Amino acid sequence: MSTISLKNVSFAYDGQDKIFDNLNLNLDSNWKLGLIGRNGRGKTTFMKMLLKQVEYQGTIQSDLEFNYYPQVI
Repeated sequence: MSTISLKNVSFAYDGQDKIFDNLNLNLDSNWKLGLIGRNGRGKTTFMKMLLKQVEYQGTIQSDLEFNYYPQVI
């Protein structure tokens, strides 16, 4: 069983308020998780942090491979 562990994770785009501030989260890989929310609330940014596409403060640990398939409308 694998886990995704986020410890004290913070992120903000340049010149803007933090989207995540000292986020601590442990997810079991057996869980089915969906991210829902209004526009501009950090769903895509969260995935970009897992994929290491943006720089953040804190620690994200996992031995899983993440994939992201954005929907084009």
